[in-house]
Amino acid sequence: MAISTTGHTKMKNWLKGLIKEGRYIINNSTKTTPIFSIKESGDTITFYLYFNDGVSGSITKFQLVDQDDAIFDDQPDSITKSGINGLLVAFKYTIKRV
Repeated sequence: MAISTTGHTKMKNWLKGLIKEGRYIINNSTKTTPIFSIKESGDTITFYLYFNDGVSGSITKFQLVDQDDAIFDDQPDSITKSGINGLLVAFKYTIKRV
């Protein structure tokens, strides 16, 4: 038996409400950043973190943090961000009914 349309919608809403903020490691220091935006398209939910031109340095990790301050997703990276341009980071999840 498959999950109902209502159950599927509630799972997507649960995920959107679970994520509290972003976290990143820059120049070996951990910083937090608010969620810039959340987009939903069908079964896909995308969380965006935006770093303006005031953020510069060597970024080695991007994370999403849940409401309990636990790491929900942890993405190692290696970016040298200059203070000239912004940076948009996306975390994309698909919740499908099967």
